Amino acid sequence: PGANSALIGPGDLLEVTVASGGDDEKPIPSLTRVAENGTVNVPLVGAVAVAGMEAIEAEQNITADAIQRDVFLHPAVSLEVKKQAVHRVTVIGAVDAPGVHELPRGTSDLLSALAAAGGLTEEAGSEVEVLRHSHMLADSSTAGGNEVQLASYAPGVDSPLGPPAYPTTSPQPMPTQATGPRLERIDLTAAQQTGNAGYRLNDGDVVTVFKRDKRIVHVAGLVNKPGQFEITDNQDVHLLDAIAMSGGRSSPLADKVLVIRRVPGRTDPVFIEAMMSDCKKNGRENIRLAAGDMISVEQTAMTFTVDTMMNFFLVSLG
Repeated sequence: PGANSALIGPGDLLEVTVASGGDDEKPIPSLTRVAENGTVNVPLVGAVAVAGMEAIEAEQNITADAIQRDVFLHPAVSLEVKKQAVHRVTVIGAVDAPGVHELPRGTSDLLSALAAAGGLTEEAGSEVEVLRHSHMLADSSTAGGNEVQLASYAPGVDSPLGPPAYPTTSPQPMPTQATGPRLERIDLTAAQQTGNAGYRLNDGDVVTVFKRDKRIVHVAGLVNKPGQFEITDNQDVHLLDAIAMSGGRSSPLADKVLVIRRVPGRTDPVFIEAMMSDCKKNGRENIRLAAGDMISVEQTAMTFTVDTMMNFFLVSLG
């Protein structure tokens, strides 16, 4: 879930009515927009802090300020949010509906943006990148009053944690520390596990969903359909599975298989020998493959002799 969408924020359009309590008075509602510093200009009362509050809290704050400033003795204040400000967030990459999406300011977070873009495609990986343009540090560092830690940061980028975004008493200046454009890399899996998946987004942010790296195994040698085959992240592929995906053996006597594996940190590959007959008899011999493995069904003296005789017989018969 995102931040509380009922909270008032900068850019929201409010209808405020203040009545002094006189019998012959006809209260006139006024439309006013919340300023960037979190205040709203109330007729006769002046600027009053309302951002970060629900409507009833804002009414109480306007009432208290009107009395404190000797404008009214017992005012009756009503406030209604006519139109909540929106953030326009661009989502591109491995999503079903890339483009610019409008999110209510109160629920402008990463998961809401991904949902508005139709969700992730089957090719999507777990990492996304957020491009932030120049913005106020305080506005980007809170989500409904709760600090949000990033799952990961681009090199040299500090955590955007800061003070509360909006004043809760009389009008006070907002923090003016601004940051320039920057990239932030977030791992959705890690963010979900740590509870930080509701990462806040600002107006104009760009979210890029990266495609996951394909996990490929290569099959060659004495098989009917040599080539490369993709394996999914949640799928265990063993040696016999890969040979089956390649159409099976092209020679019925082919038994020796060589698995060539690249190991991180090693210059030379590792060579693993296996026998298909052993794999069928003992499941532990059926090697589990890793992404990037090269499987070669080897030709032996027996397969060479049999294949030569078969070819000679076919040519003679023809």
